[in-house]
Amino acid sequence: MSEGFYKNISPRHVLRRRIKVFGLTILSTFLATIKWMEVIPTDSTLVTHFLMVLLFVLTFGWIALFFWSSMFGFFELLRNRKVPGIHWVSANTKVKTKTALLMPVYNEKPQSVFANLAAMAEELAKTGQGDAFDVFVLSDTTNPKCWVEEERVWLETKKLFPKEVNLYYRRRPINTARKSGNIEDFCKKWGAGYDFMIVLDADSLVNGKTMLTMVQLMEANENAGIIQAPPMCVNQHSLFARMQQFAGKVYGPIVSAGLAYWQVGDSNYWGHNAIIRVNAFMQCCGLPVLSGRKPFGGHILSHDFVEAALIRRGGWSAWLLPELKGSYEECPPTMIDFAVRDRRWCQGNMQHMKVLISKGLHPVSRIHFLIGIMSYLSSPLWLSFLLVGLMIALGREFFPPVYFTESRTLFPTWPVFDKIGTISLFVLSMFMLIFPKFLGLIVYCLKNNKQERKGALKSVLIEIVFSALMAPIMMMFQSKFVLDIFAGRDSGWNTQNRGDCSTSFKQAWQRHKWHMLLGILTTVVVWFYAHELFWWMLPITLGLMLSIPISMITSYESCGRWCRKHNFFVIPEEIKEPKIIERARYFEDVLEAKKQSFSGVLEVISNPIMNALHLVLLPINGPAPEIAKSILDAAQIKLDTFINHGLVPEFSKDEEIALLYDADTLREMHLAMILAK
Repeated sequence: MSEGFYKNISPRHVLRRRIKVFGLTILSTFLATIKWMEVIPTDSTLVTHFLMVLLFVLTFGWIALFFWSSMFGFFELLRNRKVPGIHWVSANTKVKTKTALLMPVYNEKPQSVFANLAAMAEELAKTGQGDAFDVFVLSDTTNPKCWVEEERVWLETKKLFPKEVNLYYRRRPINTARKSGNIEDFCKKWGAGYDFMIVLDADSLVNGKTMLTMVQLMEANENAGIIQAPPMCVNQHSLFARMQQFAGKVYGPIVSAGLAYWQVGDSNYWGHNAIIRVNAFMQCCGLPVLSGRKPFGGHILSHDFVEAALIRRGGWSAWLLPELKGSYEECPPTMIDFAVRDRRWCQGNMQHMKVLISKGLHPVSRIHFLIGIMSYLSSPLWLSFLLVGLMIALGREFFPPVYFTESRTLFPTWPVFDKIGTISLFVLSMFMLIFPKFLGLIVYCLKNNKQERKGALKSVLIEIVFSALMAPIMMMFQSKFVLDIFAGRDSGWNTQNRGDCSTSFKQAWQRHKWHMLLGILTTVVVWFYAHELFWWMLPITLGLMLSIPISMITSYESCGRWCRKHNFFVIPEEIKEPKIIERARYFEDVLEAKKQSFSGVLEVISNPIMNALHLVLLPINGPAPEIAKSILDAAQIKLDTFINHGLVPEFSKDEEIALLYDADTLREMHLAMILAK
């Protein structure tokens, strides 16, 4: 890397930062492993000894990296230091470039998506530089009713947009490569007209000043390829979501600051709420289709990590800037919804095993891939570590150690087991996992007023208890995900549930019954055959045994609102709601009030404005996919019955899509509707 790559920090200084973080991680893991080798029973076989040491190194090393990264992040926040290496400019700087806000959507609720965009556009207009931004809704929607609703809500939202900000909409007939393919399609068709693009998610909200600052930073730092603004979770009310929001607000800043401390200009990209230099993206980020069958082959699911690595390989920098506030998103409302999303992320991260060995990648990019892979492999590793320890204990019960060998000895061969050493390592591991949470609490209390930090300590303590109970459940989820992936099972790509929706007993039973049964079985076995491990295993077995009620209770919005009323898991954004969140809710109410009685193809043939709009957009959005004539014929018969007899038809998805692509039928049926009146 050249000396001029960073603005105010030398590459040598960056290297020293990384040596500190990874040096302390390696040193602490080495010392803990030495102690662990001493406490393993001396009569263990060589294979058992090797497995216990290997699993300990992998699991403890993961904890140590998180701990030391958080420690450095804590001190950076205490000193109020910005990430070095990037040049900041005045907030009043006039931008000279054009930026596109990209909102990729896939079967999302249109009112929520467009309401967020209306709020962001309003914020941009307030900066006085709204004319430097255009907004694009890039639809990959496959639900025909949602497709028509998107078109109608787009038209309604254009009336709410400030005149200086343009709002465009297009829908792809075939969603090749999902979100990454959606962004690639935009770049090929319209990318040449823009210097930068701010990539959003369907639930993203970013303040206008924050987006303007991101553009100003990209202009002032000509080597910057990506700048990531850490998003904060808001707007959900279930107990599970409320805990996630609180944890993100309290612990998130030191995690982000710790990552930024050692990554500097070699940071990662999280897929949304980030600005990207379009030219760099188009030059560097043509994603490969991985060889082999799914789940390891095919289009890359976790494309963001790969795009950041390719940007960095192309000579551009990538930045995570915790200083960029006003970046929001929503988290899944239930544990099951979280697990569904996690399954897709797990598959994407496992695909990175193939990308990891690509030529020319920066070493830090390879570390990002390893961290992403280990974030999921750590669960089956932890599970294996626990099972090996349990098997050793059970082995001693069923196959007692031999104290007198066949050879004549004066004294028996006593196996040595260091109980105090084992307890010390356990306490150390728990300390390294929990202590950063209290560091985050310290920073949170220092940076917020008395009202905002009210109830923070008791919330942290309760969150630690819930996290401990949910950890073994997530460990089992992720272990199964990894097993499924290695067994060749593809996750697919489903629409994410973003609304509050409680988990029923039936749903909880279907997803958690094996967790509960495993917890009960392990508890019984340990109690009768390895009683000395009972209390050690209880934090794990208790969470598994209670997995069904935990999943149900944490999904309830009523529990979340009770916590809000009693100052549990309350974040400052609820006490003093940001204006952009308030305006997004207002715009959503406005758009909801304009819903039509008919939806889908019935709306297109009954509403003259929608009929004209849909027909105009059809050729713009691309050629229709191939549809069997028999499907269209069946759909037309149902539509005729509706017009002539008023019977509302029940179209299949394919039938409704076939009609929506048939311009002639839509024109004829619309005319027939008019004449029928």
